[in-house]
Amino acid sequence: VAVFAASIILCLIFIHVGKKYRYADPDHIPKGLPAFLEPLILFVRDQIALLAIDREHYHKFMPYLLTVFFFILLNNLLGLVPFFPGGANVTGNISVTFVLAMFTFGTTHWFANKGYWKHMFNMPGVPMFLKFPIPILPVLEIVGAFIKPFTLMIRLFANITAGHMVILSLTSLIFVLGSVSIFLGYVISPLTVLFLIFLNFLKILVAFLQAYIFTLFSAFFFGMAVPKEHH
Repeated sequence: VAVFAASIILCLIFIHVGKKYRYADPDHIPKGLPAFLEPLILFVRDQIALLAIDREHYHKFMPYLLTVFFFILLNNLLGLVPFFPGGANVTGNISVTFVLAMFTFGTTHWFANKGYWKHMFNMPGVPMFLKFPIPILPVLEIVGAFIKPFTLMIRLFANITAGHMVILSLTSLIFVLGSVSIFLGYVISPLTVLFLIFLNFLKILVAFLQAYIFTLFSAFFFGMAVPKEHH
């Protein structure tokens, strides 16, 4: 339910923003929601896509990179909201991060050019005994191709889950000490609340950071999949 809620919210936001730009003058200065989202979109383009993928190929990966960045970001932020449509720890669910990683894996190999496959199965400049008859390096390359999305899956899942576990542990501390002594429960409560407020602000930073890291590494994998011949 949370995944569909986040998807609907994203569609509504970007359809609205798209209409604003479609019917605006070329010299239009964005205001409101477009003014907030435009720097993020340009950030994904300039600091992620162009950084990891050459200018010849980055355009075809931009729709996916923007989608995965804002999808992860929105779900990370909604996970901090204790009422509908938030509250669900979507990106802390390994099945969700697995599907996202598989999208990156599939996109990488769908758009991979012959240079990528050549370097995977028959690396130029490598001694033949490392490739044939025992294909040591090709096997390592194939294993590495599956390890890359696995690291994406684990990194996002582990970081988001760890933050939620710390918050739940601190909240439980009130009741654990309160069951030992009512006085200890009252003493620890304000300290715990202060820590929880601090951690929630920290998790807002983590929400942006994890969306950035997942998108950046996906872009690096895409860039490795479309190398130029002289590379």
